[in-house]
Amino acid sequence: MQPTPFTGGVEAGFNYQVGNVVYGFEVDYSYFHLSGSASGSQQYPCCAPTAFTINSSANTDWLFTARPRLGTAYGDKLFYVTGGLAVTKLNASFVFTDTFAAATESASLSGTKLGWTFGGGVEGGISGGWTWKAELLYVDFFNFSNLSGTSTNLRAFTPPIAFPTNVFTHSVSLQALIARVGLNYRFGGMY
Repeated sequence: MQPTPFTGGVEAGFNYQVGNVVYGFEVDYSYFHLSGSASGSQQYPCCAPTAFTINSSANTDWLFTARPRLGTAYGDKLFYVTGGLAVTKLNASFVFTDTFAAATESASLSGTKLGWTFGGGVEGGISGGWTWKAELLYVDFFNFSNLSGTSTNLRAFTPPIAFPTNVFTHSVSLQALIARVGLNYRFGGMY
């Protein structure tokens, strides 16, 4: 999938500092528009040169994460690692066509999926409780929870004949590497 050049959102959390070690927890919700498409064709082994084509597309518009973080404070900067839950809604569509029997089949999938995220970053003080933040996160919805479904709406020939016993299985997954910067306000002193 191809990302848009901008994501934006809100976050909230807390930190607890013991010496130079900082323990924290964050939740965030962001606009996260990814969309993409793919197409593949193959000749039928039995009946060349007739072939089939599968067109697919997928998208998502938001991302939620809930993550503990652990860091070390040096001066007015916090260097940290973080990881935890990621949630998004995946949407996908698929279309099968062929040149053998004018066959068509299609499916649409949509679902809110759970995944995981891991990354790290740095946060530094500006003044008056304001901090800047730079973070790199990897999110993965593949191993934990891909989106899949079946369809039985294959139709072929002219006039069209239905073939409901021909089952098509479709699936989509998402992995992404996200670089982001932010501006936060902290209540109370730390770092």
